[in-house]
Amino acid sequence: MANLITYEAGPGLTYIQMSNGLTSVFISVLVLAASALAETERERELAAWFASHDQGLFGLGVVGFDVSEMPWSPSTFVREREFILRVIEAAKARTGWELLGYAPREERLQPCLDQFRAMVEAFVVEHACGVDATVWSHGDRPKQPVLCPVHRVYEHEHGCVLCHDR
Repeated sequence: MANLITYEAGPGLTYIQMSNGLTSVFISVLVLAASALAETERERELAAWFASHDQGLFGLGVVGFDVSEMPWSPSTFVREREFILRVIEAAKARTGWELLGYAPREERLQPCLDQFRAMVEAFVVEHACGVDATVWSHGDRPKQPVLCPVHRVYEHEHGCVLCHDR
């Protein structure tokens, strides 16, 4: 089984295909970086959205997504995209990796982060789904951002993606 990260409407962009293990690492490093950088309520919500792609809870091979399914808001799209790009760069710089309990295989992870960055850079708000039922397909939007006391990452509706990954 594998997961795909796509930008179907993106011109000439290839999708990211990852094994289940690589997907778990990909999501974990994004959650670590997003949680470390989040300063606003909206940024904490975006961190929780990444965390909601939790294979430990929802199952292997079912947490892939299209960039259009991210919870983009037309009124704050530019700030959101800038935040996500900073998150990707922080993930590439190993922000929070010491909390993982293992060393990711960077030769596999870094190209996925690079391709994800290319998708986010190319993304235009007109392609956003914008329907909560679509963007929160893995559980509901958390009512209040909660930090995991162990990993200091924002949790999704059912807990911490890093705790579930153990």
